[in-house]
Amino acid sequence: LARRTAAGWQILLPADAAWKEVFASLPQQSLPSEIQPLQANVPDDEAVTQAPLTGYYLPYAAGTARWMEGSISHFQSIPELGYPSCSIDYCRYAYDFTDLQPFPLLASKEGYVVSSRDSCPDGSPTCTNYIVLHNRAEGTYQIYLHLAYGTIPDKLTPGTFVQRGQYIGDSDDTGYSTSQHVHFMVTNSIWTGKGGYPWGSSIDIRFADVPINNGIPRNCYEVTRFPIYDGATECLGNKLDPRNPANDWYVSGNVGAFPPTGSLTRPTAGETLLQGTGSVIDVTATASDDVRVAAVGLVVRVNDQWVEAAPKVTAPVQAGLYDWDVNLCSVGPLNGAVELALRVWDHEGNVASALSPRTVQVTHACPPSASQLRAAEVFASTAVRLSWDVVDHGAGFGGFELQWRPEPGNWQDGGMIFIPAQRRSVWFVGEPGNTYAFRLRALDINGQVEEWPAGDSAETFAVIPSSCQPDLNEPDDTPAQARLLNLGEPAGGSLCGQSNPDWFRFSISQPGNYLVSAFSQSGGAAVRLRLYAEDAVTELGSAAAPAAGENAYLRFQPSSAGVYYLKVEPLLPNLFGTEAIYQLNLWEVQDTFLPLISR
Repeated sequence: LARRTAAGWQILLPADAAWKEVFASLPQQSLPSEIQPLQANVPDDEAVTQAPLTGYYLPYAAGTARWMEGSISHFQSIPELGYPSCSIDYCRYAYDFTDLQPFPLLASKEGYVVSSRDSCPDGSPTCTNYIVLHNRAEGTYQIYLHLAYGTIPDKLTPGTFVQRGQYIGDSDDTGYSTSQHVHFMVTNSIWTGKGGYPWGSSIDIRFADVPINNGIPRNCYEVTRFPIYDGATECLGNKLDPRNPANDWYVSGNVGAFPPTGSLTRPTAGETLLQGTGSVIDVTATASDDVRVAAVGLVVRVNDQWVEAAPKVTAPVQAGLYDWDVNLCSVGPLNGAVELALRVWDHEGNVASALSPRTVQVTHACPPSASQLRAAEVFASTAVRLSWDVVDHGAGFGGFELQWRPEPGNWQDGGMIFIPAQRRSVWFVGEPGNTYAFRLRALDINGQVEEWPAGDSAETFAVIPSSCQPDLNEPDDTPAQARLLNLGEPAGGSLCGQSNPDWFRFSISQPGNYLVSAFSQSGGAAVRLRLYAEDAVTELGSAAAPAAGENAYLRFQPSSAGVYYLKVEPLLPNLFGTEAIYQLNLWEVQDTFLPLISR
């Protein structure tokens, strides 16, 4: 309240000492219906209705969520939200649902139109738009207040039957309101207040789609700051942070009485799409609704789920007819039989999820993956490292095919290497003294193959050396020349000359678990390891790197202390070079097992 004093205007809130005195002095006819004293000739609704009424649903479309701004807040002090706005006598069971923008409203329960008004301009503080439905079986009245201008359907004249889930208008903030919301409550009797809109005392109803408090919505501020009414102690959110804006969004289960309809007219059932024509298809459809169609879109069945294929189209080319393009690759790497359908959204928020489904044949929705070889990396080694850049056009990679040929020569004179999808480089080992040409192509996960470079041309070349310079550790080619390998101390070498082995010996002081690792240091070095007993003849174990440029690991468990020999050989007979360098390590290791957790 605001009263004018000699010192100027004074603002009074309900908690102020002078509130009751000033409020009582106001003429009743000057007050909004919400805060007028309870009328003497109105029956006590709480005495008339003993048990809560059920079968009500949140007054907006199924699957949409609105913030429950207030219930018992109506008669509590929250000035920043415009509360208190009415007394407990009127609003104990009143609910304010709000959002940032006006939203469509659906009938919470069936009823007959008693009266309505939508002539008040949006945002008017003195004129309230409303609609009232009378449920004759219950003898109750559903009151919806603060509706938007011109949104109540013209056909909803007094006496018209309205189904649950039927559109009745949009929310707004017309009248005694401070936010975009609908004030909803149910009464046993109604009267017309000063503002020319219906009013009454709310009665206890329960929402079938509210999962807490036996169907009573509450927000977290209410259940943590105010007295508990009707045993409603729960909210949808974090009670420790009651003002968190993520709290108290109630998802409706109010299925629309008149969902939109429509039909997909193109593509037709059985049609073959995208036969070398890219990724975009033309889609046409018809759609209609009792209020209006908000949007249409194409959905595609992927892994037994309907997936929306952008865009969502809002503007028809003519009344009820829609025509638009869809990039099927945006849905995924479709190939083969694909099920399509039409999805339609209406103004109310109802969704017809998959209308007129049909199966079509799609020929590679996504373009082939692309690749480009970089310049070959050459070393003083017969191994060449080839790496490449890639472009994924939506289908993902299924692998790569690397083709090589001697130069000069033809591609059929060379060979093909298949490379897994996750790799972006590979080592190629050539014959000493030769020159090679290379080209690469990508495969997607559907087996669609990238075209070879135009003109049968190569992407890169490499010249293989014919000789190498031995390392300073030579000669170490026999057990008698074996180098000492100490526990925990690395020892290196190069693979030179061709097929030339290196020998090592080491001492084990006690039985246990040991590991020999041979790391590839440069030049694509990769080795085969052979472990021998003290006689350098009895083989005890072996291991090999999986490919050029990869490491090798040999695990062994000597049964006794003693001297052991290790023979290191090139993985491939023609793998050698001054820069084909490896590094050996001898480790004592232990087994570690992760715990097994079962339930």
